[in-house]
Amino acid sequence: MDLLAPWREGPYTLQEALERYGEALVGEALRQRVLKPVMTRLGPVLVPAAKGRKRLGLTRYYTPRAGALEMALLVRRQAEAMEREGWRVLKRQGSRAVLEKDGERVLVVGNRGPVGRRPRPQDDLEATASRVVVLVPEGAKRSRIEVKEVRIGSG
Repeated sequence: MDLLAPWREGPYTLQEALERYGEALVGEALRQRVLKPVMTRLGPVLVPAAKGRKRLGLTRYYTPRAGALEMALLVRRQAEAMEREGWRVLKRQGSRAVLEKDGERVLVVGNRGPVGRRPRPQDDLEATASRVVVLVPEGAKRSRIEVKEVRIGSG
C-alpha cells in the first residue's frame, strides 16, 4: 500500500483522496503521519508530513503554502478534465502542465496574481506549447492571453 500516492499523483483534497483511494489508505497515511492536511480555500489538501517527506528523500521541515497548493490542485483538475477530452499529459509538475492533442501543445499554468503576459517557459517542452491556459482566481485582472477563471472558496 503506497501511503504517499495521494501526494505523488495529486495533490488531492481530503475528500478527493477519500473518494479515489478509500478510507483505509488515507486513514492509515494520516494515522502513521505520512500525510497531513493543510487548510486551503478549497478545503484540506493532503501533503507529506515529516515521515512522508523523509520517505521521499526530502527535508523533513517544509510544508507547501496554501496558495501554491491551490494552484497545483487546480492545474491537476484542469489536466484531468482535458485528459477526459482526449488530451495526453506530457508533463505535470506543481502548478504547470503540458498537454498534447492532434499535434497541438498546451501549457496550463496556475497564477495567483494579475495576468500581464505569457508565462515564461521553464524548459524546452513548455517552449513548444502553441497555446497557454492560465488559471486565475475569479475576479483577478487579466490581459490578452487565454485565461480560464476558477472559483476558489467554499461557495
